[in-house]
Amino acid sequence: MERLPNSSGCFVCGTKEENPRGLAVTIFWDDAARRTVIPFEAERSWCGYEGVVHGGIQAALADDAMAWAIRRGEGTWSVTARMEATYRKPVPMKKPCRVLGRVVARKGRKISTEAEIVDGDGIILAQFKALFIEVDEKSLRP
Repeated sequence: MERLPNSSGCFVCGTKEENPRGLAVTIFWDDAARRTVIPFEAERSWCGYEGVVHGGIQAALADDAMAWAIRRGEGTWSVTARMEATYRKPVPMKKPCRVLGRVVARKGRKISTEAEIVDGDGIILAQFKALFIEVDEKSLRP
């Protein structure tokens, strides 16, 4: 698997030096499966209910997994227009899990994606669907 670059200062994939409050996860690209893979073991600071990863943190991880699937798979930058979450089972703290993100379809600038959070046994804990809109990379610069 190919390790993808960090986005400077990003809450999800930026380094702890750039964003001390961020998650600082590493994102990989699985070319054979055409998907991103984010392995993680949640830290205590990710807690929602005791012992369970906060749903907003789960959504942030899924959002990055899908956005990077577009970046690496489609070669373009995009922004989230809409996202739907289905939380199936609690995502536990300090247990190996993965987020898997992929592009499902593209129609012009609209890109449909999916992601799921799975535990170490591959059991689906949460599922996400999102619509992203391709943006001109120049428009992302200040």
